[in-house]
Amino acid sequence: MTGAPLQPAAIGFPTVTRGPGSHPDAMDHLTSQRRSERLERLERLERTIQNELVPRLMTSHRVGPVSPAMAAAAARVLSEGDVQAFVAAVRSPDDGRGAQFVRTVLAEGATVEAVYLDLLAPSARRLGDMWDNDECDFVEVTVALGRMQRLLRDLSQVFLAESGHAEPVGNILLTCVPGEQHTLGIIMVGEFLLRDGWRVLVGAPWTESDLLSMVATEWYDVIGFSVGTESRLSVLRRDIRRLKQASRNTNVQVMVGGQLFADDPSLADQVGANAIASDARQAPAIARSLLTAARAGLPEAHRTEGLGEYGQFREALRRE
Repeated sequence: MTGAPLQPAAIGFPTVTRGPGSHPDAMDHLTSQRRSERLERLERLERTIQNELVPRLMTSHRVGPVSPAMAAAAARVLSEGDVQAFVAAVRSPDDGRGAQFVRTVLAEGATVEAVYLDLLAPSARRLGDMWDNDECDFVEVTVALGRMQRLLRDLSQVFLAESGHAEPVGNILLTCVPGEQHTLGIIMVGEFLLRDGWRVLVGAPWTESDLLSMVATEWYDVIGFSVGTESRLSVLRRDIRRLKQASRNTNVQVMVGGQLFADDPSLADQVGANAIASDARQAPAIARSLLTAARAGLPEAHRTEGLGEYGQFREALRRE
């Protein structure tokens, strides 16, 4: 069977019939405009398929490796509304409501890293603000943070499985300033450092004598402090000075974090710190930047002293 040759209308472009009185130039312009609009629609469709549909299909069906850019495109974005809903969940009488909320957003495409940084971290800050504003009491905050800490622990294996590092990087000690109790943040920082290949010891609260004994007997490249209130800065300054004097590593470096330093980075110099990590995501890169100074002039044997098998994570806070 033979047919007539394909005309422009057969490939999707409309034909235009010029009736009596139609101006040729006007009709040509109209045809050109319609073609331009159609091409624009096709380009939008192509971008949607490339940037949204394909990453979601690859993620859901696990077809080969997914690049970070594609994974980000497929990920569910966590909003301020999610934070408010999650805070309500962990404050509720139902002990499992918060965990169910996290399972739901993960099933919808949120990454574990996003849950850490865009849900748990801002929720902890929100609970702190509510306590400061007398919107909830100490018991409520303690229970809610305890639930969040359990969630962090439950998600840990999934989060750490993303690591691509096979060799240990260095030793780091993370703690709060003596007298402070906020621990969720430093545990989260510890998770990011462990995933980056660090041997991490996390604990709080430790007394000054505990800290002095630990740095004198074990090798640490970096000590990380989290500080929540300005009233503890004088204590931090004193502790940093004493820890550097007592440390087995005479070049030990100090990294600090907390909203105080984010608001006023000059405070780091005032307390004697070497660097600021503004959040858990930045902490591994900041800690790595301190390694050269931490090992400057030291024999090779000292540079690897105390490095355990990759994946070793001792955490004083995880006491059942």
